[in-house]
Amino acid sequence: MDKKQIPTYLANVLSVARADNVIADSEQVALDTLCAEIGAKKTDLKKAEKLVASTDFVPQPVGRFSDRVRNVEDMIFVSLMDGDLGEAETAIIVSFIKKTELNQEIVDGLMAEGQARVDAICDTTCSSCGSEITASAKFCPSCGAQLGAVLPQEDGVQIEFNYPTSGISIEFAESSSANFDTALDSARSAPNFQMCEKSGKKWYLATWPEEQIADVLGLVDNLKGLRNRKIYINGEPAQWDEAFAFDWCFQKQQQAYKPAEYCFGVDEDRLNVWGCRQAKMDWTSWAKWFAYGKFRKKDIFVFDKDRIRHELETNLYKVRFCPCLRPDLISTVLDILPNEVRVSERLGWSYKREYEEGPQSMKVVVKQVQDEYTYKDEFWTSGVSPVGCVIALDILKKAFKQCGIRDVTPKMLATK
Repeated sequence: MDKKQIPTYLANVLSVARADNVIADSEQVALDTLCAEIGAKKTDLKKAEKLVASTDFVPQPVGRFSDRVRNVEDMIFVSLMDGDLGEAETAIIVSFIKKTELNQEIVDGLMAEGQARVDAICDTTCSSCGSEITASAKFCPSCGAQLGAVLPQEDGVQIEFNYPTSGISIEFAESSSANFDTALDSARSAPNFQMCEKSGKKWYLATWPEEQIADVLGLVDNLKGLRNRKIYINGEPAQWDEAFAFDWCFQKQQQAYKPAEYCFGVDEDRLNVWGCRQAKMDWTSWAKWFAYGKFRKKDIFVFDKDRIRHELETNLYKVRFCPCLRPDLISTVLDILPNEVRVSERLGWSYKREYEEGPQSMKVVVKQVQDEYTYKDEFWTSGVSPVGCVIALDILKKAFKQCGIRDVTPKMLATK
């Protein structure tokens, strides 16, 4: 066999060993034996590993017919070393055999030869009488004692992660960072923790359910500054900030004098009825969202709740994993918000004043009396403004009751 063909030859064998994403210790022994037999160097093995690691690698016969037959035998040999010829390994070998055009008689012979090589490596002695036996024997031929499994099942070295299809997964590589040991301890506490070895470097994968994302933040904090880190959301690669954009706000909430009130904007002397200040839609007279809708009559304004919902979803998407976010409250508040309101300060609503005409503006003329003088107050409007927070607090009172929220009350928010 041409020396240039050795990496591909080894890659064919490696593809079988890696089929279950774990290279058992016994399989590594077989690979070392094989490399010695064909005169492969460490550089050949590294080239083979790079070939197999590529997503488009498919085992291909190389060399003369005798080399191809031997390649099949070596693939079978390695696959049998861990005592388990799995479906994935079988599929690769069968596909390769078809390309090599071997008949069943030759394949049966190669299977027998492969098992014989395994037995030769794994010969041992009976624990009862001391007679020499092979690892494939189930009973000692001398004393008849029942023996253990064909081969010990080993943990081996995992070479690929099994990425969970749900939850938040953090992947990171071994590092000399001062925080690495603490980060690794945090990762080990995850409900799902995996280790693997890629390109000679150890990698780790920790996964938590979305509802436990607060438990992920310790690991996130200790991975700051590391280059080799990745995140997956429900098994799909994502941007780091996409999942943890909420972290800075969450940390401030945790440090607040009254954390539950923080989310409603109390410390900024403004109220937001959505329970998340990142909604950017406060209950203030100048808030833009009070113009989302249209006037059905000159004094009747109809809210466009679909647009309000869209704005909320857009603003809150980046913090959607925040442990403090209350999606049920947001939905309930939007449902309770009146579909339409009458402009009347007695009823808690006034016109939203604009001093320039806009695309959907309506001109309003209001008679004002001051010191026995009557004059016209003219302005443009495209929406309404709340008069104080009475209506907002009433909405929250109903919403809190429906959602079973008890850690914060409208009374707590009204005293600010």
